[in-house]
Amino acid sequence: MKKTIAMILCVLMIAASVACTGMKIESSESFEIHEETNETVGGTVAGGWANAENPAMTDGLRAIFEKALEGMLGVKYVPVACLGTQVVAGTNYCFLAQATVVYPDATPKYVLVYVYCDLSGDASVMNIADLPVVPNENGETMLIPDEPLTGGWAYAESYEVTDEMKDRLSKALETLVGASYEPVANLATQVVAGTNRCLLCKVTPVVPDAVPHYALVYVYETLEGGAELLHVIDIDVGALCTYGA
Repeated sequence: MKKTIAMILCVLMIAASVACTGMKIESSESFEIHEETNETVGGTVAGGWANAENPAMTDGLRAIFEKALEGMLGVKYVPVACLGTQVVAGTNYCFLAQATVVYPDATPKYVLVYVYCDLSGDASVMNIADLPVVPNENGETMLIPDEPLTGGWAYAESYEVTDEMKDRLSKALETLVGASYEPVANLATQVVAGTNRCLLCKVTPVVPDAVPHYALVYVYETLEGGAELLHVIDIDVGALCTYGA
């Protein structure tokens, strides 16, 4: 009888302890936390934006992009890369695109196009946001004005990354260790005594199972063929995603 009572008391003490912790269970090995309204797995919030492992446009991604922008007139959008996704009831996509107003001699600019694709395959645009690429003293970026200033930053007419650009980037990053930098797109330039260039890069830390992210990498290219790293500013791929903006 005493043994039975002791077992009951033990069970009640365990139940009270669980209730006081709010049903929070932690595992130091897998770092999984489950709560009422949130779930964290491997240190990232489930349902949040995930950076693309490979930014290259595939036929499937291109089809989603084109379906979402079908019927939009006045601006030509060319998809350059897919930077991230967010799993919802379907999938949200963040595309880097070149946008050119349809009139003679129009200057292209670079935008982030956010697309929602539902479970049935229908796609729609959530937001199109200009990509700010002008660096400031605080490590932030601003938009290029509609009428760029003389000597200021200007969007690149072609997003293609040439071998010369890759070579200059490698020179600029020679002393930077801890991560690999893969150029994705040539975005903007500023003519000085030489050229300042803004490249979008995929940045992968040199550690096992590293998760890549994206950054704007600024390189000063000298007239003599040298290169110097100016800034590295990370991009939050989901920061400019708003509905119906």
